[in-house]
Amino acid sequence: MTVHDFLQLTDDDEHTLDVRAALEFAERYLAADEGSQERVSMAAALTVLLDDPSRAVRKAIAKALASSPYAPGHVVRCLASDVDEVAVPILKHSPILTEAELVDLLAEGTDAMQCAIAEREGLSAAICAAICEVGSEAACRTLLRNTSAQVLQSSLLRLAQRFENHPEVCDELLKSRELPLAMRYQLLMKLAENLDDHPIILERVPEHQRRTFLSDAEDKVVLRLALEAGHEDLPEFVEHLRVHGKLTTRLLLRAVCCGRLRFFAASLANLGQVPLPRLCKLLLTVRRSALQAILRKAGLPLRSHQAFLLAIDVARQADADFTYDLALDEARMLTETLLAEMQDGALGTDEDVTAFLRRFAIDVARLEARLLVKNGSLQLTQATRAA
Repeated sequence: MTVHDFLQLTDDDEHTLDVRAALEFAERYLAADEGSQERVSMAAALTVLLDDPSRAVRKAIAKALASSPYAPGHVVRCLASDVDEVAVPILKHSPILTEAELVDLLAEGTDAMQCAIAEREGLSAAICAAICEVGSEAACRTLLRNTSAQVLQSSLLRLAQRFENHPEVCDELLKSRELPLAMRYQLLMKLAENLDDHPIILERVPEHQRRTFLSDAEDKVVLRLALEAGHEDLPEFVEHLRVHGKLTTRLLLRAVCCGRLRFFAASLANLGQVPLPRLCKLLLTVRRSALQAILRKAGLPLRSHQAFLLAIDVARQADADFTYDLALDEARMLTETLLAEMQDGALGTDEDVTAFLRRFAIDVARLEARLLVKNGSLQLTQATRAA
């Protein structure tokens, strides 16, 4: 059948064009000169084929036209609203579709169609925002994996609001470096809420220790985020914790023992309403009586003051200036020194505080041991390769 014969068919004729012939029409259209009779004829043939009962025919045309900026616009737009297997190549690749058209297709499309749009190369911030607002869970996960998409922080926050109880979306969100620390923390806490009945927790943690285990896990999450935080982000993160009642004495003690001096200083500055640069200088220069006044102003309980004062003394001796975090070996030495001092009965310290410190000391020792094993394995591997 020639193109002429094909175009002469009436609506009453039953026909299904061969896939190879349909593909030939699409390729001939793209190869023809603009305005030529060949291009006009091929466009007409492709238009008729939009109603072909065979999906395979329409799918072949969609694949052939999907990436071309010269494809006939009306054919492309019709294919974009076809069944999934026909529409997906067009939605994923076609440069013919405008942002407004993509947003409309997104709102009305199936999951597969939305995912195809979310996979497009170089998605604009506007389309990303639309996906985050109305897209399915699958489409939003696809968008988060699209490294070329321009997803704004506001769109990430919207996703976090919509899918905070969906672990797979949360997992993808947490991989994004653009997500604010406060929202990263909230998502992690949402995931932690489901740990109570997790098989690993039920099997490995005795029932009477689970509350403590989960509280410790929450503190460790905070300090891990604090370690990764930039100097500009840390004060905002600390304020978020304070507003939600999470800036506890136990957390600050753990911060000191783990060497998170930046977080400790930022927390004291927030609680005591002292500018952070000034507080860092005070921690290095003032006498104990002045330091105790700072701790009181921050609202830390009197029974914890001795531990904090000793920790500040040890940090000073290590020439730490509270603008950077300690290495693990330095943190372990600080904790061991602090614990040794606190166990001296002459100091009259609170037993709960000492018990906390013992737990923290174990955590720091474990972290350091894991790091040493990891580094040792790397060195061994390198030595083996050299041999």
